[in-house]
Amino acid sequence: MVAERNAEVNCGMAPAAGSWANEISNHAGGIQVSRSIASVLTLILAATSGAGASQAQDKAPLAVTVTGLHSSSGQLIACLWKDRKGFPSCQKSPSARRLVLPVDGTTMHFAFPDVPRGSYAVTVHHDENGDGRMQRNFIGMPKEGVGISNNPGGMPGFAKSLIDVGTEGRITIRMRYLFD
Repeated sequence: MVAERNAEVNCGMAPAAGSWANEISNHAGGIQVSRSIASVLTLILAATSGAGASQAQDKAPLAVTVTGLHSSSGQLIACLWKDRKGFPSCQKSPSARRLVLPVDGTTMHFAFPDVPRGSYAVTVHHDENGDGRMQRNFIGMPKEGVGISNNPGGMPGFAKSLIDVGTEGRITIRMRYLFD
């Protein structure tokens, strides 16, 4: 009988004087502890259910369109940069997220999944011979196509390349070939 009545106790309400809940708490000191634990659990559940939804909203895919590819040969190497360490070379960065995709036309569409909100740069490299490395001329300039977020001219700088990623992100990068 005590267990049945215990199950009916409303965690947020104090028992009325002379009620069965007050009687039980006078006879079994554990009921007050149970209410406290239930109240704490309710608060934890409310807080974590909101946190889970918030975390899901803090990440979104970043959709990227790359235009101006010269051919459909080779692969496209795309990197997502949160910090400038190693920028703009994916091979030199310990933290850049890297995608390698087979080129299937002169325009490519892809996405970086689950990108947390913040500022990022994106670089792309048309690896036409598929060796995974940037081909360079005798003075170190890229011989293969390159592109960068915000499409800045000249040497790519990290700060000029930053984009803001919110709940949804879409960018277009124009591929450039320096020596045709």
